[in-house]
Amino acid sequence: MKKMIKIAMMATALTFSGMASASTSTETLPQDSLAQQLNLTPEQIKTVKALRDEAQKEISKINTDALAQDAIVSMFKSGVWDDSAAKKQLSAIGDIQSQVRYQRAKYVFNVSRVLTAEQKQHLQQLLIEKQLY
Repeated sequence: MKKMIKIAMMATALTFSGMASASTSTETLPQDSLAQQLNLTPEQIKTVKALRDEAQKEISKINTDALAQDAIVSMFKSGVWDDSAAKKQLSAIGDIQSQVRYQRAKYVFNVSRVLTAEQKQHLQQLLIEKQLY
């Protein structure tokens, strides 16, 4: 369960993973990818891939031990509600989500630094429209 949650958070955190691919050619990226939308150059794709890899490393360092406790699931099994334990677990989940969101925002900021002025403007529009931050 812990591993699945961590994977899900990584996937969520890197919404922009479509921007980079193992390939250095935009022809091999999906049509609907952000790389295609922003018309990234092969060099930009390479840089964004490195940024994505670094963000993934940082996210993998986030301590998710608090999720393994499954206090809320245990309460359902036992039929006994414990406010303190529920609040503690939900707070821990919130902290983890906050750390992941921070890494995502930092990643998007770093990506924006390799974009042209026109690409940055387009990214800003996408961020507002799709709330990708």
